[in-house]
Parts: sequence; structure tokens; C-alpha cells
Amino acid sequence: MPLSKDPRARERQLSNLRPDAALKHAGRADVLIRGRADELLAELLEEFPAASPRVLRLQARRAAKLERLAAFLEERGEFRNRRQGEVFAASAIEESVTAAFLATQAKLEAQAREARSKPGSAPSGALADELQASRAAWERHRPSNDDTEEATA
Repeated sequence: MPLSKDPRARERQLSNLRPDAALKHAGRADVLIRGRADELLAELLEEFPAASPRVLRLQARRAAKLERLAAFLEERGEFRNRRQGEVFAASAIEESVTAAFLATQAKLEAQAREARSKPGSAPSGALADELQASRAAWERHRPSNDDTEEATA
């Protein structure tokens, strides 16, 4: 396709040839999704410290994708062609990502509730770190069996 003589249209055509062109398309903006997914992962790790990091990484990526898809659809609308009722593929993708996100989120929340309801269950997060540090300090200062036997002899 030849380049347009209209300066604005020509710039749009040429912008597709730039290395950062992917950032201009909301559906393919992996760089933007990755950065937001990292932020969301930190939040999920705090909220679900006992969950698998792999599951949380996938969940964070899904949430970031949902945000990008929502922004894309809000900007362009749901329909590609209103007369024919044709919707953007992003709309269908948003539905499937949402379903996967909600299913995983329900499992994570159920696991968290179960962990909280079990008496004597292992502590998590900062409390677990503090407990581990306390045990390590106690082990360093605890007398060994040899010292105890000498003291009783």
C-alpha cells in the first residue's frame, strides 16, 4: 500500500514501522502488561502468601490483561460493526480471561479461608518470617547436649 499524501495519515502509517509500534496497540502491549503484572503480583503475594507463586504470577498477568482489554474496548467500543452486531475479538477474549481469573480467584480465596480457619495452622507472611528468625536465634543460643551434660555432672 502506498504512503498517504496526508501528513497525519502518513505519520500513522509510518508509526507502524517503528520498534515501539506494539505499545500503540492496546491488545498487543506486552510491555505494558508485564509492568502492570509485576505490580499486581506484589499485591497478590501480600494477599495470598501461602499460594503458589506460579499461580499468583498467572493471576497477576490475567488481571493486567483485563485492564488493558477494558481500556481498549472503552476507547473503541464493543462493536466493530453495529449494524451487523459484529463485536471486536477483544470483547470475547475479555470474557474468557475474566472467567479464568474469577475461577482462580475463588480457589485462592477458598484456600485462604481454609488456612485461617484451621487452628494451629502454619503462620504465613511476616509472622512466619518473625517466627523463623526467633527459632534461629534460639537455636544459636540454646546450649548443646554436651554443655548440658557437663553442667549436670
